[in-house]
Amino acid sequence: MPRSAFFLFALLTVPLIVGCEGCTTTPTADPNAQEENAPQEAYSTRSAIVFPSDQSESIGAVKPGHWMTAEQSIRSNKADTRGELSSRSEVILRDINMERTGTIESLHSVRPVVLPKGQMRGFDFRFRCPTPNSIDIRRINLSSRFVPRSGGILDTGGQPFNVMRGSEYFFVVLTERPERFTRLQTANWTRSFESEIQDPTGHSNYRVVVPDASDLLPLPETMLDWSSTAVVLWDDLSEDALTPQQHTALADWIRFGGRLIVNGPAAGDAIANTSLSDVLPLVPTSNIELDGNAAAELLTKNSVATDRSLQKQIELVRSQISHIAVDGRLDPDASAIDKTASLVLKRRIGRGTVIQPRFDLTDNWIEAWDSYDSFVNSVILNRPPREYVEPNFGDVSQEELAEQGYNPSELRLFFQGTTLRSDAAVNSRFRITTRDSLLAGTDDEEKKKNSPFDAFSRVDAVTGISAWNDSSDAITMLQQKLTSEAGIEIPGSALVIRSLAIYLIVLVPINYLVFRLMNRLEYAWFAVPLIAVIGAAFAARQAQLDIGFARSTTELAILEGHAGYPRAHLTRMIGIYNSLSSRYELQFRTVDGIAVPLDNEPDPNTDIQPLIRTSFEEGPSLADFAVNSNRMRYVHSEEMVDLGGAIEFDGDSTLTSEADIEFLDTLVVRKNDQGDTEIAVVGTLNRGETKTVEFRTTERSMVANDLPMQADDMMRRLAATESIPNGTIRLIARIDGALDGLEISPAASQRTAQTIAIIHLKHADLPEPVADKNLVSDFRRVNRIETTTPESEDSKPDSEATDTTDNTTPPTESE
Repeated sequence: MPRSAFFLFALLTVPLIVGCEGCTTTPTADPNAQEENAPQEAYSTRSAIVFPSDQSESIGAVKPGHWMTAEQSIRSNKADTRGELSSRSEVILRDINMERTGTIESLHSVRPVVLPKGQMRGFDFRFRCPTPNSIDIRRINLSSRFVPRSGGILDTGGQPFNVMRGSEYFFVVLTERPERFTRLQTANWTRSFESEIQDPTGHSNYRVVVPDASDLLPLPETMLDWSSTAVVLWDDLSEDALTPQQHTALADWIRFGGRLIVNGPAAGDAIANTSLSDVLPLVPTSNIELDGNAAAELLTKNSVATDRSLQKQIELVRSQISHIAVDGRLDPDASAIDKTASLVLKRRIGRGTVIQPRFDLTDNWIEAWDSYDSFVNSVILNRPPREYVEPNFGDVSQEELAEQGYNPSELRLFFQGTTLRSDAAVNSRFRITTRDSLLAGTDDEEKKKNSPFDAFSRVDAVTGISAWNDSSDAITMLQQKLTSEAGIEIPGSALVIRSLAIYLIVLVPINYLVFRLMNRLEYAWFAVPLIAVIGAAFAARQAQLDIGFARSTTELAILEGHAGYPRAHLTRMIGIYNSLSSRYELQFRTVDGIAVPLDNEPDPNTDIQPLIRTSFEEGPSLADFAVNSNRMRYVHSEEMVDLGGAIEFDGDSTLTSEADIEFLDTLVVRKNDQGDTEIAVVGTLNRGETKTVEFRTTERSMVANDLPMQADDMMRRLAATESIPNGTIRLIARIDGALDGLEISPAASQRTAQTIAIIHLKHADLPEPVADKNLVSDFRRVNRIETTTPESEDSKPDSEATDTTDNTTPPTESE
C-alpha cells in the first residue's frame, strides 16, 4: 500500500478510536474524590480497652469488685465537637439454671470530651467492676455514651469483657520485645495446670498481659486502680515510658504489697533514672560477664530433684561467655536470695518486694532448664512449693489406665502439703487493712473461710483479695461507731424550758431593774428587741442548729502507711445528715481518690443516682449524692494522701516522725515470730520528734480510756494480738479531726471527726524459696510394642522389644 494511502486511512479511522468516550462531556470521576464526597458518619469509635491492656488480646479482662481504668476512643468526622462521655459497666445476674434474673450496674462515670475534627482521641475513665452473684458468670459489659453539646447521642454499645477468677491477678510485662515472653503465657505457675474441660472452675493464678509500648502505656495512674495487679516485670522499657503519675502509682502499689521484678541490666539502668530508683536492691554501675560457676550453683541448688536437664544446662552456661550480668552498689536494706549465688537480689519495700536478677530471665541457659517454672514460682514469685499428683482412680490398675490412654495432662497440681490448687492470698500480697484485715472479735466461722497461707486476711471467692469492700471488719466497725456518733444534736425538753426561763428572767425583772437603777425606765422597751435577738442566737447555739438548714458531717477514718514512705492510704467513713433535702458533692484534690455511697445503705426515697465525675477538676468527685430530709446517709471514700514526711523506726527503740501530723495516744505494738506481744506507750508524737521506745510485756491494751468518738475501742481492736501477724511491728495512734484532701459541699455547720493511724514499722519476713517436689515430665507412659509371633520377639534384643515414649509435653489450655 502506498504511504500516502496509509496515512489517509489512519486519519479516517481516528474518530472510530475515540468512540463515544470522545463525545462525552462528563469528566472521569476521581475515586479518591468520590470517597471524600461520600456520606460519612458523624463519629467513629474504637473498642474500649481496660487497663492493664494486652496488645494481642481481642477481648480484655476485668476483675470483679476492683476499681479499674478504661479508655474509649472517639473521632469526630465532621466538625470540632465538645460534650460529655458517660460510661458504666454491668453484669447480668443469673440463677442456678443460668436464667437471667436482673443486672447490677456500676455508678456512671462522666468526663468532659473535646474532639478536634479528624483526630481519634482516647478518653480514660474509672469504674468499679460489678460483682457477679456466681463464679459461673464469665462476662461483664462495658458501654459508653457520648453526648455532644450540639445535640444527639453516640452510643458505643455494650462491649463484653472476660471476668477474672477470684484467685486470678494481672501479671504485667513491660517490654519492647514481647516475643521473648511467650513462655510466660503457658507457664504452669500461671494456672493450676488443669484444662478448662477437666476443671470447669478454672483455678487461674495470673493473667499475663504485655501492654503496647509504642505509645502511652495503658496502665492506671492511681494505686487505687492497681489492686487487681499482683506482679510487674520491667524488662527493657526506657525511663520515660511511664508518666509521672504512673511512676507514683507504681511506687504506692509496691509499698502496699506489689511485686516488682527488675529483669536484668536494661531494666536496672532504666529504673535508676526514674523516681523509682529508691526501690532498687542494686543500683547498677556497669555490665559484666556472667559468672558461669555462680550460674551453675544457682541451677544446682534450685533444681527439682528429678530434673534431667540440669547437667546439660550447667555445661551450656559454663561453655558460653556471651551472657551479660549487672554489677553495682547494693542497697543496705537489700540482700541476696538464698541458694542463688548472689545472682538474684531482693528488697522489702513496705509490704511489697522488689526482685532484681543480675541476668536476663529470658536467656537460653536458664529458660531451657526443666526446673525453670519451679524457679520462677519459688525464687522470683516466692510462692509455696507445688506437687503434681495423680488422680485417685481407686483399684484401677496402671495397665488399665494405659489402655484408657492415661497421660500427664490428667495430673493435678497442688500446693505441696495442701489440697489447694490456687489461692488469692498466695497470688497477690497486695493488702489494705480496711479491705482485707480480720480484726479482733471476728466471728470464728468467718476466720475459717480465710486462706491457710494468710490467717489475718479475708479472701472472697468471687473478688479475691483487696477488692473494694463495704462489709470488711474495718468498714463495719467504722459504720457501727459512726451510727452511734453521727447526727444533729436535737435539743431536749429540759433545754427548751431552761432557755425559756432564762429569756423571761432577763426580759422582765433584770431588764426592769437595770433601767430602773439608771432612772431611764423608758429605755427598757427599746431593749426588748435586742434581748430577743440575743436570746434566739443563744438558743440556736445551744441547740447547735444552723438557722433554717441543719447539716452535719461526721467522719471516722483509718490512715495506713509504711515506715520510710511519706504517702499513705486513707479510708473515710462519712455520715451526712440534712434537715432538708440536698444534693452533695465530694471533691478530691488529687487523682488519688474515689468515693461511693455504701452498697448496703441505699436511700429508698430518692431516684437520683450519684455520678463519678473525672477530669472536670484536679481530682475526681462524687456528684449528685442526694440526702433526703432528716436522713443520714453514709459515704465510703479512699484516697492516697501525702503526710509531708515519713515516720522512721530503726527496728529496735528509736522512733522519728517527719510527718506534718500530730499523733496522739501513740502506741507501738511488737509481735515476735512466736506470737508474743509487747507494747510501748509513746504518747504524743509531733513533727521532728525522736523518741526512745521501751517495750514491755503486758496483758493490758495500754490504750487510754474515754477517747473522742470511741477511738479507744477502735484502737484496741487494731492493736489486739489477734489482729497483728507474727513478726511485725506497727504504730497505732489517734489524729484529732479529719485530714485535708476532700471537700464536701454544701458545707455543714456541725463537723466532728477522728482518724486512727496505722503505720507499719516492720513486716514479717517472707519464707525462703523451696523448689517444687516434682515435675510433670516425671510422669511417663510405657507402651510395649509386641511382634506378631513370640519367636520374632525372642529373636530381638530387649531394647528393641520395648519402646519407651516420652509423653511429657506440658499441657496447655487447649489440652
